[in-house]
Parts: sequence; C-alpha cells; structure tokens
Amino acid sequence: MRLIGALRALGHHVELFELGAGVGGLGYVRSRKRVAKTIRTLSPDVVHVHYGPCGLAVPPTNVPLVTTFVGDDLNGTPDRAGRTTWKSRAGILLSHYAAWRSRRCVTVSKTLRSRLRMAALRHRTVVIRDPVDPALFCPLPRAEARQRLGLPSDAVLVIFPHDTTQPTKRLWLAEAAVAELQRTVPAAKLWVVNGKPPDEMPWYYAAADVMIVTSLREGGPSSVKEALACGIPVVSVAVGDTELFGEVPDGIRVAADNPAALAAALHDALKMPREPRRSLLPPGLELRQAAQAVVAVYREAMAS
Repeated sequence: MRLIGALRALGHHVELFELGAGVGGLGYVRSRKRVAKTIRTLSPDVVHVHYGPCGLAVPPTNVPLVTTFVGDDLNGTPDRAGRTTWKSRAGILLSHYAAWRSRRCVTVSKTLRSRLRMAALRHRTVVIRDPVDPALFCPLPRAEARQRLGLPSDAVLVIFPHDTTQPTKRLWLAEAAVAELQRTVPAAKLWVVNGKPPDEMPWYYAAADVMIVTSLREGGPSSVKEALACGIPVVSVAVGDTELFGEVPDGIRVAADNPAALAAALHDALKMPREPRRSLLPPGLELRQAAQAVVAVYREAMAS
C-alpha cells in the first residue's frame, strides 16, 4: 500500500484488486472472471501481480503483465523437518509459470532472483529491494518509546518482529541465542512482536536495543531495513538481501546459525551507542526511489 501511495504521488493512477489471503490456487482461478472484467473496465497500461502464484488470477490478456516475487513464492516453505513442502513446491512451479507469462519481473533481492531456474527468466527480472518510507521509519527516542509501550527502562530487548507461526523464521534459534546471551547480559530478553499496525512499528523498533533474524529462508526481509532506518542494529544469519551486509557494516552483524555465534554478535551489537540514534539505512532504499524503479519496469514492459 505504501508503494501504491508513492506511485500515486508520482502522478500515476493505480487501482488495487485484492484477491484475499489464503484463497489458494483454486481461489485465484475463480477470480479470473472478476479480474477480466476489471481489465476491460479500466483498460490499464500494465497489470502488476504481487506474489507469484497470484498470477493464476490473471486471464489471458494483451495488457503487459509484471510480476513481483517476494520470498516464499520462489524459496518455498519448509516443514518442521526442513524439507520444502509439496504445497510450496507447487507454488514455486506456479511462480515460474507466472514469470514465463510476464514481460518483466521484479524480485526483492539478488538472492531471490537466482531462484528463477531459467536464464531467460532471470534476464527479464529486475531487482528492486524492499523500500522504506523514511517519513515513517525514522529514529525515535528510546525512553519515550518504552514509556509509550509500558516497557521497563532497564531491560535489554532483542526484538523478533517475525511471524512465529512460520517454521522458517526459526523462533527456537532466536530463543536459544538470547538464552546464551543472558550468560553475559542477564537483563537480555527476547521480545516477540507480531501483528502490530505498520504505523506503530517505528515505536517498537525504537524501544528495542537490537533486532535478530534467524530465518532459514527470506526474500528481504523488509523488517531489517525498517529497523536500520530507525537506527536499530541488526544481527542476522546469512539470508535474504545479503547485499546489505556489506553496505551497513556498522549496522548489521552477520553470524553463523548457531546460538553461540548469534549471542556473540548480539553482544557486539549492544556496544553501539543507544542515544542519539541515527538512521543506518544505506542510500537507494527509500520508497520514492523504489516507485521510480517500478515505473521504469512498467515502461520496459509496455515497450517490449
């Protein structure tokens, strides 16, 4: 929605067609008539699909199709044993079909683009990394954030802003890492934050001391860039938008995916000054710049 707002701010007309969450492949196919009617009514220059399998909802059309892949649609989802589920394997195949139908594709990281199995599909794919709205995600006073959220001022909070229902996020590894950290930093606590309104998230980042990422697979994730924009250091396993690791050496510590290594990286990250905080987001990742890059993709799709 923030990207749509940025596109509109650039003077473009955008209509959103919501397919609904969790409808699955059959649900997408059932949506085809409604999508076809919308295309006839609007006569758009481009149809932009977000999330690969959603491309099933788009009927055959002469309107240029652009598809953005965001993570699980190309990475797949592992089961508790670490094997990619059959359902998500089907989703990966559907995503490749969507890429084949699309004139241009977008992925949120180079790592995710490499998941496209054919060179021709990778060639038509542009990397537009998860953007951040700096007007929303910016450094806020830690003390004020803690007071606002009713949190103790002396706790050392390691924020985990990820969906704990997804095994791929590996909450157990974050818990083990913080338990290891508590040997040297007894006040350390893992702070799981889920389901909060996006406009409130800057206050949650501001109240934290460091963020942890322990995911097995990721597209971005966008939460890393949000935390950096709020001035919060991040400790992560080598996953997702790995370009960031070299761009923000002061803001991101990369660690092996074991509790001891993650705890050591957390301990190191906690040495950063808490106040005053400054944005750690590297150049080129602001929302307006991403919107401009998306428009360039649209123009390429229309010209091809």
